[in-house]
Amino acid sequence: MVFYYKQGELPKKRHTVFTKDGKLVREEVFGINGFSGRYSLLYHLNPPTRIVRLEEWKDNSIQEWKSSGYRHHKLSTSKLRESNDAFLDRITLLFNEDTFISYVKTSEGESKVFYRNADFDEIYYVHEGEILFKSLFGEINVSQGDYLVVPRGTTYTFVFKKYSELLVVEGKQVELPKNYRNEYGQLVEGSFYYNRDIRLPTLRTYDEKGNYRLVIKTSNGFQFVELDTHPFDVVGWDGYLYPFALSVYDLEPITGKLHQPPTMYTTFTASNFVVCTFVPRLFDYHPQAVPISYYHNNVDADEMIFYSSGQFMSRRGISKGDITLHRGGHIHGPQPGAVELSLNKRGTYNDEVAVMVETQKRLKVSLYAKEIDDPSYPLSWYNY
Repeated sequence: MVFYYKQGELPKKRHTVFTKDGKLVREEVFGINGFSGRYSLLYHLNPPTRIVRLEEWKDNSIQEWKSSGYRHHKLSTSKLRESNDAFLDRITLLFNEDTFISYVKTSEGESKVFYRNADFDEIYYVHEGEILFKSLFGEINVSQGDYLVVPRGTTYTFVFKKYSELLVVEGKQVELPKNYRNEYGQLVEGSFYYNRDIRLPTLRTYDEKGNYRLVIKTSNGFQFVELDTHPFDVVGWDGYLYPFALSVYDLEPITGKLHQPPTMYTTFTASNFVVCTFVPRLFDYHPQAVPISYYHNNVDADEMIFYSSGQFMSRRGISKGDITLHRGGHIHGPQPGAVELSLNKRGTYNDEVAVMVETQKRLKVSLYAKEIDDPSYPLSWYNY
């Protein structure tokens, strides 16, 4: 995050003695990029380094669909199985060294372990469901249409209040776009959203002893450890690094006389990829406008779109929950007839919600994606 926030009890000065009920409180510097990046200071009732037992290591290698060729794809998440756990059993569909794009379907219930992703920030998009996110920073309720951004290294868990489906994007340096911010970190006039749209955690402190399992994820696998004190024992924290939520329905799209490029809908930036959100908005209103995306060939980028809700005017045969992958170097755009049908939509309202991830490195396709792939999709601009 880019603005300062604090919650709970804090000492007057950092790195000084701080006691609560006669007990020394333990300070943690939680930060990224060494000691020169964003960070927060957290104050624990117990040493956060305390591990009772080192448990199993579980491999998490992703099998690539190497014979998939180099073409466009359409994936139907409706065909995916339910995940046993939103963290341990998310189904990775597309990936490269910078980005992992996965999907989760999970039933009502509380996660049985605590989570920490050591290598990647996480962006959860809630396609369906209601979830209580619990972390050492506090709790956030999220539901359909919400993004939940979790900085790498955060310890957290979930309570699923009902059946839920989540799109998960993992990467590094997930931030608010720099062009939205002034030199003080405030979101400027004309940006896609404002600071007050961002929902922060509400601190809840657990002073409990017991047996608590924590799983730490790296790019290669999962390490399980056991703790004897509850990891959410923080009595106060402050800083610039913390989880937050943002609803797509609070986004403020910029529209114009002529069709706007996807960069107008950039929601988050990251290392070698961006996340954009297409949200309900007015179609273009120039009397000669073509209010639909033009044919385009983003040679240096791969483009994934997750279709969440509404009408997807540029394509037939797209259902809610579908994912398309359009390859750089292959031209893509509206299907035949879509441009003509769009001409009477000038100035009317479009209700679509879709999430786009555009990567600067080629995405690999997993064997899980092979199971839900439509092999006829690359010909859908001809066979319609």
